[in-house]
Amino acid sequence: HLLQDPRWYVVRNAAELLGEMGVEEADGKLLGVLKHGDARVRRSAAGALARLGTARGVYALQPLLTDSNAAVRLQAVHGISSARLPRSVPALVQALEREDDPEIQHALLLSLGAHPTHEAVTRLTEAAQPGSLLHRKASAFRLAAVNALGEAGTPAALSSLRALQGDRDRDVRSA
Repeated sequence: HLLQDPRWYVVRNAAELLGEMGVEEADGKLLGVLKHGDARVRRSAAGALARLGTARGVYALQPLLTDSNAAVRLQAVHGISSARLPRSVPALVQALEREDDPEIQHALLLSLGAHPTHEAVTRLTEAAQPGSLLHRKASAFRLAAVNALGEAGTPAALSSLRALQGDRDRDVRSA
């Protein structure tokens, strides 16, 4: 009942407590809290659903990948990553294409590495490439993609890593 309280901090605390206690039956009620007007509440609800780890709760985090608040988006990425559900890969790829925040981009790349599907490895391989002369990719972005390929560990990911051993960027080569 505290998830319906008009005070944002009460709702936030209730969501966090349900996640910490592992009350899986609360995932349905927490889904409604993901639409709360306060970003702090949405972030806490996302964290609680991630801790509960139910498939319904984790899939409900996908729309938060487009939330207006960066902390909410980051929490959603961490929640989806921890569940390792391969059906989340298309949402992660779409989020990576839209995301401008470097910290969230890094988290998305690592999350794709935790979901080593063909689509994820293909996207990570593209992200690890240097880009064109006019549209160079940041070294940190490429390094995150290389690390995610290593985390994926599939034959295709390892093949991409071997190809990157001849890259012009010394940091990418050594990673």
